[in-house]
Amino acid sequence: MRTALKILLLTATVAASAQKAAPESAYEKALAYFEQKNYDACITAIRPAIKDAEGKPELRVLVAHCHAGKKNFADAVAHLRIVADENEARTDVREDIVALLLAQGKYREARKVGYRYAEAIKEDGKPVPAALTLNVARAELGYGKPSAALSLAREAKQSDNAEIKYGGLITETRALIALGNLAEADIALSYAESMREADVHAMLRANIAELQWAQQKFPEDKRADVVAAYEKLGRSENPEIKTAATRNLERVKAMKAP
Repeated sequence: MRTALKILLLTATVAASAQKAAPESAYEKALAYFEQKNYDACITAIRPAIKDAEGKPELRVLVAHCHAGKKNFADAVAHLRIVADENEARTDVREDIVALLLAQGKYREARKVGYRYAEAIKEDGKPVPAALTLNVARAELGYGKPSAALSLAREAKQSDNAEIKYGGLITETRALIALGNLAEADIALSYAESMREADVHAMLRANIAELQWAQQKFPEDKRADVVAAYEKLGRSENPEIKTAATRNLERVKAMKAP
């Protein structure tokens, strides 16, 4: 699963604000290592400054970058939670905490935390960011609650942000497939396909074809089409797509008509 992080992608604006908040030499040295993807050196360089990081959230944001780069998602979350607790206005940090929990497959915790953050934002009289709504939708889907995921995904896809809108359409498609509503899933996926090209589209098309085959009571003459779709995806250069296709192919080949 590809997880999009909002603050864990440094921009010039973030870097500039962080330089003001952190001891310049420690931050700049660590940032240089981060840009080289030398995450261990980045962590080592910034560790002394972290001890005095109160009131300087970007120090912890940077070290979270490093841990996320190493796929040490739990450590990244730990640092971001400190920032979130000390800076209630940082909704971007909360969005990334949920995203990182999703990256670990911690769907139950992600949805729990996501709803808590959303309620806190509402209590402050502010709109819940669409990115947070989308991440909670993904958490609901991973947790096995496609109906809840569908509602949230449809809310998120109303965003003016093209990335969030696209993510909402893909999550909506997956939720509809899980619910067996293949006609609407086809429509949602068609909208996503109109926005960009992506390997995941072919996988979702194959998922829809497989479920249509199942709804037709597994006619043998249709099995070959589903097998061919998964065999093609099994040659994908995307490791996640390839693994999923191989697993699905084995299931389809072994499935027998009732």
